[in-house]
Amino acid sequence: MAKRRIAIYLIVFLATAVGAQSRPDFSGTWKQNLEKSPTKSSWLKGYVNKIELQDANLKVTTTTVGDRGERTYDRTYVIGKEQKSQDREGDEFTTNVKWEGNTLVFETVEKEHDSVLTSKEVWTLSDDGKTLTKNIHRSGPRGDSDQQYVLEKQ
Repeated sequence: MAKRRIAIYLIVFLATAVGAQSRPDFSGTWKQNLEKSPTKSSWLKGYVNKIELQDANLKVTTTTVGDRGERTYDRTYVIGKEQKSQDREGDEFTTNVKWEGNTLVFETVEKEHDSVLTSKEVWTLSDDGKTLTKNIHRSGPRGDSDQQYVLEKQ
């Protein structure tokens, strides 16, 4: 009976270790390919993510270039841990980042005055590791929307 338990624990441990090893590493600098991205914006001229992923710690530095110039901001996450934040206008955000197979999924609920907006962002890395695709679905009082961004590793 003890040998059976040890064998089961060993199988579970190995399966977990193999699963963790097969997860993609999104780390690097990624620039949006505006021609390959189906989602177009009239104001966005450039979009870059610098991603640092180490274990469960994720830092994303985003730089956008648009009609009003360049803007940079940082977001940090702990994968598997719910995080709450608030913006300057008082909107409350609850974000969960988790692995679903080889994809990284961001689920966010925004409470804005009397409205609730939700978004689900799914990151997928190409087999060659050179293309990051972000699919975003948003829902709120104004309806649903879908966006897709294609970023290439620099």
